[in-house]
Amino acid sequence: MLERQGHLVRWWPAAALLAATVAQGPAGGFVYDAAHYFDGSLALFTGADTVRVGDLDFRGALTPLVYAPAALAEHLVTGAGRYAVLLENALLVALVGGFLLPRIAARPAAVWVCAPLTWLVAARFAPFPLMDLPAVAAFLTAVWLALRPDPPRSDPLRPDPPRPDPLRSGLLRSGPLRFGTAWCLGLAGVAAGATVNLRPAYLLPLAALGGIVVVTRRRSALWFAAGVVAGSLPQVTFNALRGSVPGPTPPGTADLAGFQAGYASYIVRYDTIEPAVGAPQQFYCDPSMAAAVDGRLAASTGGLVRALLTNLPESALFLAEKVAAALAWSWSTPYSAAASAEHYELTVPVVLIVATGIVAACRTPGARTLAILAAGVCASLMTSATETRFALPLVLLAVAGCALVTGPAGVAGESRPRVIRFVAVVLVLAAAVAAVAALGVAHPLPPGPATPAVCAANG
Repeated sequence: MLERQGHLVRWWPAAALLAATVAQGPAGGFVYDAAHYFDGSLALFTGADTVRVGDLDFRGALTPLVYAPAALAEHLVTGAGRYAVLLENALLVALVGGFLLPRIAARPAAVWVCAPLTWLVAARFAPFPLMDLPAVAAFLTAVWLALRPDPPRSDPLRPDPPRPDPLRSGLLRSGPLRFGTAWCLGLAGVAAGATVNLRPAYLLPLAALGGIVVVTRRRSALWFAAGVVAGSLPQVTFNALRGSVPGPTPPGTADLAGFQAGYASYIVRYDTIEPAVGAPQQFYCDPSMAAAVDGRLAASTGGLVRALLTNLPESALFLAEKVAAALAWSWSTPYSAAASAEHYELTVPVVLIVATGIVAACRTPGARTLAILAAGVCASLMTSATETRFALPLVLLAVAGCALVTGPAGVAGESRPRVIRFVAVVLVLAAAVAAVAALGVAHPLPPGPATPAVCAANG
């Protein structure tokens, strides 16, 4: 009876998170990327060209399937799609905050911490059919499945040893791989493959996850690799059926990467203005980097790396600005107001969440993998034309880190001097991130397209 009550208590926060997310109501309509994604799903039921409408030359083959249930509701009852999108995404928010994050942190009871913080940072994404919530849910599923402990032994007199820190031990456990663990690693790989299909920007943090799996599981990591291959098969099959070059990415990925590299060499942050009176693009740039690359804009990832290396040390601050400015959120996130009207109301809580979670992960044995994954997300932000919403996986990993503060094994159970030191480090880090974020948004361009020349003149 007590065990049943314990499970019930832990599920109440997830139910409350679901209800609170739904309570904010649906979007009035879908525009820009959200409209492309939803129209691509709707085309599955209307006979329209899904490839053209869903822009599948540049977007993953799985993207039309994500909001297919909501699109079917819209097809059957006009106007129902907005409510169905909200419900779909609210279920994902509840899954992330009520189940995945507490278990990634190995603190299931800390759901009371994860649920409200997840609502604060992720619920505002729910009304829109963007790939942010589906991709981060798939990513966190891969993390949970890949890093969860092995199932207990059948012999209670021979318990498993405690899970060590991969950075200290190099091995998660020794001995033969168990059947349940093989399935978990394989499913983690499938989730990783699906994540990249939904949002290629997760490639670097997933590469970090793959490295952790190799270090901690050794030969058993082949199950993870097999899962990644299986998760990539839908895109490979789709490309083959269309007569495109076989591969795990959409046909236009290389062109899109080159386009992104050009912007990434001088743009600190990009947002979409909604509602937009005029042009919807809002760029924030670095005038010194724009002057350095003007006339020789990067056209590939390699070109971007060369541009960054040849413009040190200015590029080092530029990269830090990209990460920090991506945390300058507002009530409008995942969209934005024009720079002249933006207030960045959520910057302080978001920066505090990230600082607390990362510091807690770095100082907690067995949880430093969270910091490694967060570093992978930061690397992804640095090498792209960063949108604010691209920082969602970093913020949610930090929410899992915040769960580490709780309980007797967390900061809350330590001596007062250690708690004071922890708080001091968090506040110093948060202040530094906020200061760099302020530098990152100090040079907004007028709404509309950006060029290096316009940015350089804005300095």
